[in-house]
Amino acid sequence: METQTNAPGQTKKSKQEKTQPEQENLKGTFAAVLIVGGINLLSWFGVFGLFLERA
Repeated sequence: METQTNAPGQTKKSKQEKTQPEQENLKGTFAAVLIVGGINLLSWFGVFGLFLERA
């Protein structure tokens, strides 16, 4: 069985740094998804309105 030792240039990381991944800012992604979803919804209702008008 191997034992792990730190090289002289390495520092030992705490358990909290290892278990928690870095948090990313996803506000722009959320806004983009809302905009694309809104466009999709508006186009769906537009096509549905055309369908009802021609029926």
